[in-house]
Amino acid sequence: MMPTIEEIAVKTIVSIEIEKPLKEAIQKMASSNHRNIVVIENSNNHKTFYLLTISDLIEYKLCNINEDVLLKELKLEKAKVLSKDLNILNVLNEVDSTDKYMVIVENHELIGILSYSDIINNIDPKILMKKQTIGALILQYKATTTYENTSTIQAIRLMKDNNSDSIIIIDDNHKAIGIFTTKDFINLIHVNANLNTPINKYMTSPVNTLCEYSTISEAIDFIRDKHFKRIVVTNENDEITGILTQKELLRIIYNKWIDFIKEEGNRISKMNEELLSKATQLEEKASFDFLTKLYNRRKFNSFLEYEISKANRYKDQHLSLLLVDIDYFKNVNDTYGHLVGDNILQEVSKILTICSRDTDIVARWGGEEFVLMLPQTNVEQAFLVGEKLRATIEKHKFDDVKHITCSIGVSQFHKNEDKDILFKRVDAALYKAKNSGRNRVEMEQISE
Repeated sequence: MMPTIEEIAVKTIVSIEIEKPLKEAIQKMASSNHRNIVVIENSNNHKTFYLLTISDLIEYKLCNINEDVLLKELKLEKAKVLSKDLNILNVLNEVDSTDKYMVIVENHELIGILSYSDIINNIDPKILMKKQTIGALILQYKATTTYENTSTIQAIRLMKDNNSDSIIIIDDNHKAIGIFTTKDFINLIHVNANLNTPINKYMTSPVNTLCEYSTISEAIDFIRDKHFKRIVVTNENDEITGILTQKELLRIIYNKWIDFIKEEGNRISKMNEELLSKATQLEEKASFDFLTKLYNRRKFNSFLEYEISKANRYKDQHLSLLLVDIDYFKNVNDTYGHLVGDNILQEVSKILTICSRDTDIVARWGGEEFVLMLPQTNVEQAFLVGEKLRATIEKHKFDDVKHITCSIGVSQFHKNEDKDILFKRVDAALYKAKNSGRNRVEMEQISE
């Protein structure tokens, strides 16, 4: 029998009246170790429920919202209200993963709070397989990282921009040395800590990591034994390859439900798994550059065509490109050899990936050229991104060649043009950057 949502809901609820100040909500969240609090508005014997989340708090802090402001003056998200008698299958048909938290109400009284992952965790995998899309099978969980001397406020801004509940602090060798989570953020703003201090002062260290070759079973044991809410995943060189939360791990478990069928000896399922594995391998070979592990030109073009179709279809859809060229790269190969040149390409690839958002697409365009696609970004914003990348590469200490610079061209998509015209402009901007002395960023020039 399918359980009701009341049976699986969390009954320990932290709530506050909407007439109270923000700072009181922060105090409650910090003392109870909750990342969300239910805000209740009483009006004419009717109650309306809102959610104050950790994402809201980060936004308020970045915008310098006074903590004395009343909750009713903030634009809080209204909570989805559910009846306690609904079974979880009914609810799954009504909600999606964007409904992260829902409240359960009986006779206008709050009796529980429910998360999307609570529902997923209690669904029969056979049913869930019909709800999942194939896109979930290839979902990438990229970690948000920053260097140890980054200011805490900048690290928090990175978390917000990447929609992440944690950030990994790395050293100059890209090794994890600490972690900072939304829980740490709540504790800091609760005591009004100085957020201009380097993040390494507030990070938790050392970081417990799990090798990417670990099985799902080992990952589950790791989370349970350590009482962690997330797993930091590394490769065999101890470099961070991603981060998995409990919720994401659940998705993977259900997406791999076919493995359970194989263990029961189902020959057809085994064949399907082998086909899926081969298809994935072929897709990876066809989509990624072997040396840098970035997307290749063919795969990038497919992403670009999709984003161009969106930009043409919808109003106010900005899209920008950055074309990055390593300065005097031929001299590096001629002086130090192609092996050192390959290492430079790999290091630059890592910098571009670390400094980009989850929504950005980074690819190797060919040789020493890289291309970045920035959705929802106009040319002025893209120029600032280009300056950040240029400065980061210039300051980076490479092992064999101490000083590397790059030139960057920037252009913005204009409605109803094809990608060849777009690339012609970004290529011209890059050419101008190189002809103007290199180690600079140049924007497109539009003829009136």
